[in-house]
Amino acid sequence: MTTLPTLGSAVTYGYLVDMVERYFHYVDTYDLDGVLSCFAEDAVVTIQSAHAVHQGRDAEIKAMYEELFDNYRARMRHVHFRHVADPDNSRIASQFSVELTGKDGDEVHLTNCNFWYLENGLFKRMYVYMSDGVNVLH
Repeated sequence: MTTLPTLGSAVTYGYLVDMVERYFHYVDTYDLDGVLSCFAEDAVVTIQSAHAVHQGRDAEIKAMYEELFDNYRARMRHVHFRHVADPDNSRIASQFSVELTGKDGDEVHLTNCNFWYLENGLFKRMYVYMSDGVNVLH
């Protein structure tokens, strides 16, 4: 996996793609520390399709992932990525498929799109658009 760029250095297309795919690897393996290591301390996650905002890596964002992991412990998988990256501005957009199985055995299939804005090589802002009006990130 790509190492973080140093302060003031530009990120590359490959770094942005690797960062997103590393993040989803951490999500799919329920690695909370790994997920949080992708975010800046003062990051903001906006679930745009649900009008929900989570502020602070170690507070609201952490709680959001703890709930997600608890609710979908049976199965979580993010696949079929399509990325558009803007390394000059440290931004990336990704479309992907989501396959989840909840505690009750219900399956959820989504086609989502996320937009990330990075600062110093970490996610500073993340915007999530979920298909079908389903919000699995409360």
